[in-house]
Amino acid sequence: MMHGPARLFALLALAAAAHAAAASERFVPTDPHFVVANVGNSMPDDDLRRKVAAWRADPDAEATTVALASAFLARAHAAREPMFVGRAEAVLAAVVKESRGSAAQRRLYAQTLQFRHDFAGAEALLDGVLSGNPHDASARTLRASVRLVRGEFAAARGDCAHLVVAGDASAAIGAACLAEALAGSGQIERARSLLATAPMDSSTVDPAARAYLLTVRAELAERTRDFASAMVDYRSALALAPDEDSIRAAFADALTLRGAVNEARALLDIDRPSVALRVRAAGLAQGSERARLLARASEWLALEASRGDAIHNREAALLALAAGQAPAALAAARANFTAQRELADVRVLARAAVAARDAQAQQALREWIDSNGFSDAVTEELLAGATRG
Repeated sequence: MMHGPARLFALLALAAAAHAAAASERFVPTDPHFVVANVGNSMPDDDLRRKVAAWRADPDAEATTVALASAFLARAHAAREPMFVGRAEAVLAAVVKESRGSAAQRRLYAQTLQFRHDFAGAEALLDGVLSGNPHDASARTLRASVRLVRGEFAAARGDCAHLVVAGDASAAIGAACLAEALAGSGQIERARSLLATAPMDSSTVDPAARAYLLTVRAELAERTRDFASAMVDYRSALALAPDEDSIRAAFADALTLRGAVNEARALLDIDRPSVALRVRAAGLAQGSERARLLARASEWLALEASRGDAIHNREAALLALAAGQAPAALAAARANFTAQRELADVRVLARAAVAARDAQAQQALREWIDSNGFSDAVTEELLAGATRG
C-alpha cells in the first residue's frame, strides 16, 4: 500500500467519483494479546447492509456495484482494514474482467489494483477510461497517482497539468500533483514556488485537498532542509485530515529526523494504528517495550502476507533496520523500490544500503537520483556520509 502524498491523492479520486488470495499456510500469532481483526469496525452498518442487499439482487447493475465497491473502499480506509479492499475487488471483478465495466467501475477496480501494487494493471484500466473520455478528472487523478508512486515523473506531469487547467475543484489538487512531478524531475524550487501560490481558500478547496497540498509542500520543504516550514505544514495538514495515516507517518518521520522523538512517539500513539504506524512506533520504542513492539509489528506483516494482502516492503525494511538486520532491510528496500519511489522509499533504500555497507546499492541509487534530477538533502547526506566513512 502507498503511504505518501500520492496515497492521499488517490483517495481524493475515490471521493470524487476480493483480493482474497488463500494463504499457503496458516498464520498463528505468538503474542496472546495479538489482535487479529477489529471485529467491531468490520461489522457492516445498516447503510452497508442495504448496499450489499441491493448488489445481491442485481450484481451486474452499474449503480449497485459502484455504490457497494465505493462503500467497501471507504470502509477500508476509515477502519484500516485491507480486507474491505478485497471485498470491493470481488464485487467489481466479474464485470471489469469481462470488459463490461463502465468508466466508474473500471476506476474503482483500478483503485483496488493500485492498493495491491498492480500498478501496470491499474494504469492500463485508466488508459482505457481516458481514451474514452479525456476529461475524466477522477481517472486523471488516479493515473497521475500511479505514475508518481512509480517515479514516472515526466508521465505524471501531463495528467497533473490537465487537472490544473480544468480550473474547478481539481485546480488545487492538480497544483500539488504538478509540484510533486516537477520536484521528482529536478525542479524542486519551481515546485515550491508553484505551491506558494496554489489555491487554499477553504470556501472552494475541501479539507482533503488542502491536506494533500500542505503535505506535498511540507515534503518539499523537508527535502531542502527547511524543517521549520515543513513542521508547520505537516501540523496543519494533520489537523485537516487527522485520520490520514500517510500524513501522520510522514510527520512522525520528520519529527524523528529533527530529534523530536517524544513528540513523534505521541503522534504514533493512536487507536488501531496501521502497519506503517506500528512499525514506526516500534522503531522509536526502548528496552523491553521496543522488543515487544518489534515482535508485534513483525506478526502484523506476517499476517498480511499470509492472507494475501499487499506486501509492505517499505515497512519490512524499516522493521529490519530497527532490529539491526541490515541485509534483510536492504533486500526489502530493493524489492520495494522496484514498485514504489516516493520520498520515503528513496530514504529507506539509502538507509538500508548504507547500513549494509553495500557500495553497489548506494551507487545504483545515486545513478537513479542523477538520472531523474531527484533532490533530497536527507538522502544526499546519508550517501555522502557513507562515502566519507
